[in-house]
Amino acid sequence: MLKAKEILSFPSSLAELEEYGHLDNQCEMLWKFTHKEDDHNFKYQESRRVFEEAFTFEKLLAAHKKCRCSKQHKRATISFEINLATNLSSISQKILSEKFKLSEYRVFKIYEPKERLIEALPYNDRVVLMAFCTNIIEPKLEKNLIYDNVACRKGKGTLFGIKRLHKFLHNFYHKFGEDGYFLKCDVRKYFQSINHEILLKNLHKTALDAEDLKFVVIILNSKNSESGVGLPIGNQTSQWFGLFYLNKIDRLVKETLGVKYYVRYMDDMILVHHDKEFLKFCKEQIEKCANEQLKLQLNSKTQIGKLSNGIDFLGFRHILSKNGKVLCFLRGHGKRRLTKNMRSLHKLETAGLIDEEYKAVRLNAYQAHLKHSHSKKLYLNLKSKYKL
Repeated sequence: MLKAKEILSFPSSLAELEEYGHLDNQCEMLWKFTHKEDDHNFKYQESRRVFEEAFTFEKLLAAHKKCRCSKQHKRATISFEINLATNLSSISQKILSEKFKLSEYRVFKIYEPKERLIEALPYNDRVVLMAFCTNIIEPKLEKNLIYDNVACRKGKGTLFGIKRLHKFLHNFYHKFGEDGYFLKCDVRKYFQSINHEILLKNLHKTALDAEDLKFVVIILNSKNSESGVGLPIGNQTSQWFGLFYLNKIDRLVKETLGVKYYVRYMDDMILVHHDKEFLKFCKEQIEKCANEQLKLQLNSKTQIGKLSNGIDFLGFRHILSKNGKVLCFLRGHGKRRLTKNMRSLHKLETAGLIDEEYKAVRLNAYQAHLKHSHSKKLYLNLKSKYKL
């Protein structure tokens, strides 16, 4: 039995406890009990400190600089920068005092490359979410994602995804020849179907701690809190949650099914294999995982096809030829959009509404988009046709 005198001079660590050779197991249990609350408080304080460091004035300023890229001419950006120091300090203080709340969303539609409903937050909230993603979400979730999850990650993106697919097709050709198949999976209304409860449950298994998850709940409750389903397209956090939500399927494909040639860009998944029946089995397993564990549905674009017919991925059709070369052509809707944009550019120039600098920027963008494809001739023909 532990005496009062021994409790007063109780050791501060288990290492010191070992020096008390005469103390029994009951004493060790009492030490752990008396220090349990202290340990919990320490973890909470450390978690809070790391969280608050993500929203210092310097970190918010860096987030603002990221947000303003290509948006420096917008009214909201200019208005925010007029009182930049005051706005950043105000945001930091609200977060430190746990009084921060997201504002109302502005809802509008875009029609290129297809019709989408966009829900955007005011500029100051976008700065906060950028800081949260850069300093907390990205470093803590990155380690959970597979290498071939290629959307919206540092050093990756559309061009990386295209090159990765081409590498897989080249490797497949050297091993199996030209005869092979692909499975293309696409999720029906992906962002609108993400379940908040499942997302939080899976995020809880990552390096995100209680303070981080509490902030995630604030973000999720800012939209569709009643239904608990759907993420707003337009939030930086939605991009990262979208990257992470299908991680179960990534692990299923790579680790359980053992598919070597697999790449995913958000909800677009491509599997390459020499056995068509095996891909049918993969489709069943992916669909089962999506339905039962993630409450998602695959849409009608999901299909199995021959590599020689081409794979539609990231705006291009990728065809494995008989000699092992991968041909990359702009898809039909991409051709129509490029033609429309070049025609509009010609009309604006003819009307004297744009200068040479603006025209050069637009043309360079079109050229860069087609640089790694076999559709460069289309760009040159349109440029010649409209005398640009």
